[in-house]
Amino acid sequence: MGTPQRTPTITGDSFLPDVVSRYPSTRVVFDRYGLQGCGGALGPYEQVGWFARLHGVPIDPLLAELNEATSKLIPPDTELSPSLADTIYRPFFLAGIATVLTLGCVWGAINLFTIGLKESFNAISYSWVLAHAHAMVFGFVGFFIMGFAYQAVPRFKHTALWKPRFAFSSLPLMISGIVLQTVAHLWSPPSLSLEIFAAAIQITAVIVFAGVMIQTIRQAGKHEMYDRFLYAALAWFLIAAIANPIIFKLFELAGTREERLFNLATFNIPYRDVELLGLAVVMILGISLRFLPHAYGFREPSRQWVSFLFWGVNGSILGGAILFIAGITSGNHWLLMLQWVTSVLLLVIAIVTPFRYRLFGTVAESECDRGLKFIRAAHVWFILATAMLVFTPIYNFGIYMPITGSRVPFSHAFFGAYRHALTVGFIMMMIVGVSSKVVPTLSGVDVRHANSLWPTFLLLNLGNLTRISFQIATDFSPAAYPVMGVSGFIEVVGLTLWGYELFTNMRVGKKLERESIASNFSHLDITPTTKVGEVLARYPQSLEIFVQWGFPLLRNPVLRKTMAHAITIEQACRREGVDLPGLLHELNTVNREWSR
Repeated sequence: MGTPQRTPTITGDSFLPDVVSRYPSTRVVFDRYGLQGCGGALGPYEQVGWFARLHGVPIDPLLAELNEATSKLIPPDTELSPSLADTIYRPFFLAGIATVLTLGCVWGAINLFTIGLKESFNAISYSWVLAHAHAMVFGFVGFFIMGFAYQAVPRFKHTALWKPRFAFSSLPLMISGIVLQTVAHLWSPPSLSLEIFAAAIQITAVIVFAGVMIQTIRQAGKHEMYDRFLYAALAWFLIAAIANPIIFKLFELAGTREERLFNLATFNIPYRDVELLGLAVVMILGISLRFLPHAYGFREPSRQWVSFLFWGVNGSILGGAILFIAGITSGNHWLLMLQWVTSVLLLVIAIVTPFRYRLFGTVAESECDRGLKFIRAAHVWFILATAMLVFTPIYNFGIYMPITGSRVPFSHAFFGAYRHALTVGFIMMMIVGVSSKVVPTLSGVDVRHANSLWPTFLLLNLGNLTRISFQIATDFSPAAYPVMGVSGFIEVVGLTLWGYELFTNMRVGKKLERESIASNFSHLDITPTTKVGEVLARYPQSLEIFVQWGFPLLRNPVLRKTMAHAITIEQACRREGVDLPGLLHELNTVNREWSR
């Protein structure tokens, strides 16, 4: 019998586990373009074409490299087990989930319930509100942004994460800083010295994060359109971290009630814009430029639109903050009118962006997964939130009619509803959507068979819509308070289901890591005591040899997955009267040929 003639047939439609299991040496090629540490020993269940698009690799050269690699051995010094850089996203995501289910959304729901029960937004201490808000932004949003950036950007750039252990140090720093700041807020009276210490720790964490990302991007030497969005978001993050203790002093330790109200009226809106629009929205818009077209096959926006998007959103944040502070402190309403124009620009960006991607167009069935509905809903909420922002002065000075019959120049209920539409509607929905797509893939779970997360989707949207509509309704009737008060717990249930699903996926990935990759890919010495199933699993081509030597039942896939893994070659030959030395000789001869 001659040796088998192998004709590589790796195409864009081939699935990674099939390719890697049949040709282990192709794993080295995949790792070079970002697969390292993703999806276990055989990689995630995705097509080669999708992998190429997501990682920005031209498909034809990739297929050429893969097919060439089929005739090679894996170099003996190749490291195939995942490193810290490959799994660094997990502890950050877990910290984000823990934050949102404690100091974040859960605490916010309790605060909201108290407000609804007592029918007053003054029913809770403002220190609680500040501590909750900080934990949501620096904790929940910050942890997911940091974890995703550490994991994804090096793969987008086809490079390695710069100093992974140094990068990981930003996690315990940020956790300890947030916890200490929470204590500082709840201390009676609030502790400025503890806040300064906590803020210094958090500034250090942000500097570590920014430094690692900048060095990672620079060492790649691969400039892309979204890079400047990442740089801008890092700058806004650092500005927010530096301003954090100043805001604490202005809001928590003002001398009189009038001073505190003035500080809140002057600095609260600009500071939250720096946090939410600067850090979260700029980062999301930037990463989307790389993620949405490659992950879902959406249209890539033009360079002209990307430039307008970058300068428009960052200009709106910077100009809006400066004009607002100047307008309030000087009493110049014309400056506030100019500041309002920046909100109109944000609305234009929110409306046009999804159409630039054709986000609501038809996608291939293979691209339609559980995360897409969250991403689409997020952009609808982004449009609604920015529309509410534009409508705010009209509501305040025209439609707003308080229960007392008098007009007040600012509705905290309406503006708070806008903030919730932005944070939960857009930012949180994007985090849930993207994480629901990438975590199963990184963990080796077929996303097509993963939990659909429809309950989470419905609960988050229902809770958010209830919160926003009934919070606005509190301006007109106290009967709206109780309904608004329970809306937070609807969101908590949805987030709990999502958090548990993400945690389960990550556990699957951890389990796959414990399996020895070396044993999966190393050369197999075929002896009489080797299990038939081991040979078939390592070298699928050996099936034809077994059939030719008198084992036609092995064509049955059920038998290959069951009995073949329990019986040795010697036992099989004795049972069927097959010449053991002859079969072993041919298997080992062909084994050496396949391994070249």
